[in-house]
Amino acid sequence: MARVSADARRLQFVEAAARVIANDGLAAATTRRIATEAGANLAALHYCFRNKDELLQEVYAFLSRDYAKALPPVNVAGGGLTDVMRAHAHRIWERMLLNPHEQVTTFELLLRRFREKPESEAAVRAQNRIMYEGWIQSTIELFREAAAVAGEDIPENLELITRLFISGIDGISMQHLADPDPERSAALVDLLSEGLASLIIRDSTVSAQ
Repeated sequence: MARVSADARRLQFVEAAARVIANDGLAAATTRRIATEAGANLAALHYCFRNKDELLQEVYAFLSRDYAKALPPVNVAGGGLTDVMRAHAHRIWERMLLNPHEQVTTFELLLRRFREKPESEAAVRAQNRIMYEGWIQSTIELFREAAAVAGEDIPENLELITRLFISGIDGISMQHLADPDPERSAALVDLLSEGLASLIIRDSTVSAQ
């Protein structure tokens, strides 16, 4: 049997934790349950992570910092900001359809602060903030680069547009998970990207006058 590297083993535990949290809830995600899901023993998990909190921190990172890296490339050569925005919305949505448990786990983690003791709330809120900043920074960098490559002006409200983009994806995901309707959800993703694109165009037009 081929030896599994430490990094690969850590990723297995992180992915297993995401599945357990999505399927059984955060409270049920014990280290023993996660080890079982990963097909490993508990000692192997504690070799990779000192405790559950450290593992959860890595799950946060996996769903934010590393999320963009796992997406397929944006294939809109020469396209500007609006083209990249549309393509990015669709590749995120395709990822959500293939791995819906990741979105469920994300919601579970973001709501975690309401289930923690008061003394732990500040730390959990900080983790939530870091998770969102990971999405916002990777997305705004993608949008800014697309505009720069196309020789377009970068809208002054690009950060707000980016936050609205992410909020829209979150909302559509929540609605789809609660009441799946692929055609309706795809139409909402189209409407989201088209609507935000029109805001950017209008903003750029006003700024140019």
